[in-house]
Amino acid sequence: MNIEDIKRLLKNNGPRLAYQTLDGMNWKQLTSNDIGSNLDYINSYLVKNNIVNKRILSLTGNCLESYILESSLINLGSSLHFTTKTSLLDVQFNLKFDIIIVDDLNDIKSNHILENIVKDKQIISIKNFKSSKESIGKSISLQNIYKIGLLSKRNSNDIEEKIKSIPVSKISFIEANKVKSHSLKDLEKFFAKNEFHFKALGEKEFCTSLYLKKDIFSKVLNLFFLKFRCKFTNNVSLDSLVANINEVMPVNLIIDSESLKNITNLCYINKVNFSDLTGSKIKKIITYRLPLDQNIELIKKEKIIIIDLFD
Repeated sequence: MNIEDIKRLLKNNGPRLAYQTLDGMNWKQLTSNDIGSNLDYINSYLVKNNIVNKRILSLTGNCLESYILESSLINLGSSLHFTTKTSLLDVQFNLKFDIIIVDDLNDIKSNHILENIVKDKQIISIKNFKSSKESIGKSISLQNIYKIGLLSKRNSNDIEEKIKSIPVSKISFIEANKVKSHSLKDLEKFFAKNEFHFKALGEKEFCTSLYLKKDIFSKVLNLFFLKFRCKFTNNVSLDSLVANINEVMPVNLIIDSESLKNITNLCYINKVNFSDLTGSKIKKIITYRLPLDQNIELIKKEKIIIIDLFD
């Protein structure tokens, strides 16, 4: 999550196509230069609005946009805490936050616990608002952060020099009323231990991820993609993966063990092959901490390689 390392990678990759994201009904492709510009706009916005040394709760799915935002926040001294909607009761009664990051404002409107948590808080939505009527309280979309950051970019360097951010050394995951922390050094060690798996991926092999768990792998996954020049897209739900798989036709699938289990269960229920749901080109799956009792016979039958990462 070192912001300077990310900037260096993006600058080195330059005009290469890197990321594909669904913008409404259309696919949008971003180069490394585009991603680098977005990172600069985010930093400019955060500096201009003095979003420094804040306590942040992130409820987003694992996507490049949230990764860049979270890395920028950490760079300016904000402490990051990650959780899912199933752990919201623990968050509601035990921890205080300044800013909440969500995938979509509709996530708040459909969840009364989340509505209570975000009261009087700054909300950042990864997904853009279709209209101003969709906004809630002190909310802003990432797209608007880009726009405002672009306009204020000229003055942000002078302001940043005066900011006194407190260095962050760890991130935290909230689950089952427990807070588990990892140091940023832990993330670096995990990356170093497992990077050869991503280095082995072909630069012309398209990758897609469905990683919904909040764990150490989820926080370095997008960095693997960026460093090894993988062309990729992220999914924040199983429905989005299945709906779009035939358009992106990935060769490599990066997925958490629970989502992998859900897909295989769907295959058995509907009496279809694994490739019917994940695309006919899949030849490699990368996951983390696959349970010993997880049924992967359906996957082995199609001669798909499974790589289980370790700490």
